Amino acid sequence: MRRIEDRFKLAGKAALVSGGCGGIGSTVCRALAGLGASVAVGDKDAGGAEALAEELSGLGVKTAAVVFDAASVQETARAVEETAQRLNGLDILVNCVGTHREQKAEEVTEEAFDLVYQLNLKSAMFQAQAAARQMMRQGRGGKQVHIGSVRTLLGLRGRGYAAYCATKGGLGTLCKQLAAEWAPHKINVNMVAPTFVRTPLVADMLADESFYGALVSRIPLGRIAEPEDVALAVAFLCSPASDFITGQILYVDGGVTATQ
Repeated sequence: MRRIEDRFKLAGKAALVSGGCGGIGSTVCRALAGLGASVAVGDKDAGGAEALAEELSGLGVKTAAVVFDAASVQETARAVEETAQRLNGLDILVNCVGTHREQKAEEVTEEAFDLVYQLNLKSAMFQAQAAARQMMRQGRGGKQVHIGSVRTLLGLRGRGYAAYCATKGGLGTLCKQLAAEWAPHKINVNMVAPTFVRTPLVADMLADESFYGALVSRIPLGRIAEPEDVALAVAFLCSPASDFITGQILYVDGGVTATQ
């Protein structure tokens, strides 16, 4: 039996982190590289991806900046192919791509709904597909982790979150279905679903003192999530320690879903 600590290491694994320059994505990149994985920073921001890839190379791992728009199925397929070429394969996909457009349900526009759907759900499907095809060609299995939300399970009172909740809910079920279909190929598909995370994406909402106070009051552990909370859960689900876990949603929420 391998030593327990070795089951959490990622040496010899190649990972693509999409949305890799974001608040969660960049922290995930650092976590995976710190465990020994080669990491491709996938993002639309070429300068940010290059800078982060250079930073990660200082940890002694192979890195790459893979610039692509996750809203494009064609660019997504190219990004996976480029990652595999530059990192000698692909063992891990972490999908950190996502957005929200806050509109009251009675005021939701087709344009806004389509944008949220495209980035939160459609892009996840085709990232997962492209990565799975590469993993199947390699024949050594793989790990996929998608970033969801407590809104995968719960609605949000007082905010216009119909598009966000619908797409994150769909993403949770999509992960279960992909896990079921790809289990024969030893491809594990899971979701990490945090409560509000301290990132630029929700900075304006968190700056609203009344909203923040009400939010924290509903979290049993008394705080929102930090990017590191999410990255550590992702790292576990990417590691050999989670080889018998697939089709699961891991809520990183301080107890929100246990009490609501």
